[in-house]
Amino acid sequence: MLKKEKINIKKLMNAATGVIACDLTVKNIRLVNMFTGEIYRCSVDVMDGRVVRIREPGVAAEQPARTVYDGQGAFLVPGFIDAHMHVESTMLIPENLSRAVVPWGTTTICADPHEIGNVLGVDGVRFMLNNAKRSTLRQYNLCPSCVPAVPEFESSGATFGAHEVGELLDEPDVIGIGEIMDMAGVCAWDNRMSSILNEGMKRDLFLQGHAAGLSGEALAAYRLGGPVSDHEVFTSADLLEKLRSGMHINARYSSIITNIEEQADGLRDLRWKDFISVCTDDKYARDIAQTGHVNHVVGRLIACGVDALEAYRMATLNAAREYGFRDLGAIAPGYWADMQLLETLDGRQPKAVFIAGELVAQDGVYLGRDIPSDIQTLPHTVNTSQITDENSLRLRAPAGCGDEVTVNVICREPGVWHINHLHPIRLPVRDGFVDISDRPDLCYLCVANRYGSGELVVGLYENFGLTHGALGSTISHDSHNLTVFYRTPQEGFLAAKTLVDCGGGMCVVEGETVAAVLELPVAGLMSPRPLNDVVAALDRLDTAYARLREDDFSVMRSSALSLPCVPYMLITNRGLVDGTQQRFVPLFPEYACTENPCASVQ
Repeated sequence: MLKKEKINIKKLMNAATGVIACDLTVKNIRLVNMFTGEIYRCSVDVMDGRVVRIREPGVAAEQPARTVYDGQGAFLVPGFIDAHMHVESTMLIPENLSRAVVPWGTTTICADPHEIGNVLGVDGVRFMLNNAKRSTLRQYNLCPSCVPAVPEFESSGATFGAHEVGELLDEPDVIGIGEIMDMAGVCAWDNRMSSILNEGMKRDLFLQGHAAGLSGEALAAYRLGGPVSDHEVFTSADLLEKLRSGMHINARYSSIITNIEEQADGLRDLRWKDFISVCTDDKYARDIAQTGHVNHVVGRLIACGVDALEAYRMATLNAAREYGFRDLGAIAPGYWADMQLLETLDGRQPKAVFIAGELVAQDGVYLGRDIPSDIQTLPHTVNTSQITDENSLRLRAPAGCGDEVTVNVICREPGVWHINHLHPIRLPVRDGFVDISDRPDLCYLCVANRYGSGELVVGLYENFGLTHGALGSTISHDSHNLTVFYRTPQEGFLAAKTLVDCGGGMCVVEGETVAAVLELPVAGLMSPRPLNDVVAALDRLDTAYARLREDDFSVMRSSALSLPCVPYMLITNRGLVDGTQQRFVPLFPEYACTENPCASVQ
């Protein structure tokens, strides 16, 4: 973690001029210079964690360094900087994230802890800040801006206004305001968003954008509101318009969004690419274990035809400039010696990684000297007293509807997990509840507030692919309420009870049996276990879930199906929501009423 310490400039100068010996020399390397685009052989001298001198071949140091590392002709490039990510999405606590991503060349992250902010508020964010200090990885955080993301349509465990944002912005290593998702609130300059943004502006801090789908006058209004970056880019035209507006673009390849080809098409032929960096956003534990972290985004860009040196520059110097880091992103006198040695410039895992001149990973093995873990106790966060038995998870029909009723059902388009539409279906009513026992193409979806408010909504999903059993999760972006997909109320209730008992996580139920559980007791989002343990539990979960489905839909894809700031149909703990129109839709269209447009709360 970056320490706020005063630099001894005289000492660094003495090391550079040979008056005193350096701490480290990395010799016999090919330096990739991020300022000029050159690659040349040299040695790099380091003192007090900073680069002090670059020596050309044949130029000996006046005094040998205390440690000499032979790069054996490999490329030396700066450590990667992730311009936007959510640590919680990895399901690892910050200290274990360090051990997972540093061997892949990531040395700095800029994280938005709005997931735990929605669960535990300011205390949750402070847990992330404190735990990060135990790690070797440089972890900067941005204060969450939208807790909850869209207050009208969902409720979470906390609410952030200007007071909470201002309090967190004064914390060390909080460098700005995280992705500003309430685009409508920014463009309307409403009281909530204007007061939050003003907290960042008066401190002259970074304002991170989230401009999904914005164009024309709406994009102009959003940019005038203060956000300077965007990672929500889906087409080459979208990328170009936002760059022309002066926004800094974060090219993204996450576990959820993988449209890197469209982004590469938009940036490949641009004359200047200084305003493009890279990010992982939501990267799951198993994907980190298999393909790495920022290196994977870089590799994908190169595979799409982006020049390799440009791709590495985006992931280093460009990201540092985006945030105003004056001593990160390059290998030159005065910069932190955050470096990686590479056999090839194609996004593969580095041979060695240094942070502040310390060898912290070699041949994929983490070597960082972390502070021993002492995880503070966090409260149990799954309070769903409204779920008392299996009847709580049935879909109650409107009074007086008779033997049948029309239900607005979310219909998933075949083969496309994130695109859906509304489909009114006539269904039988038995004993006062909608019955889907004769409809194998349907399943129930329950979203229950897990913070004690008592809100609960049950709806229906068509073509979700669940043939039997249940999937339960407390990972449900961004409010992270308890979400259960199930074929029968009995299975749904068992899934919900399992997650309450273990403090949150994900589980698969088959009949009367809990087939697999991934326990995430840290805010119902993260495990205190290391990467390999989490991946093993995820594998067991996916194996069990595959038995319930007709396709290869991953358990993790369900985590974004209750997010009201995205443009599709969804269910939150307050009702059925049209994300495109940003409005409630009645679950039973024949019984809609203007006083309660949701009309679906049990």
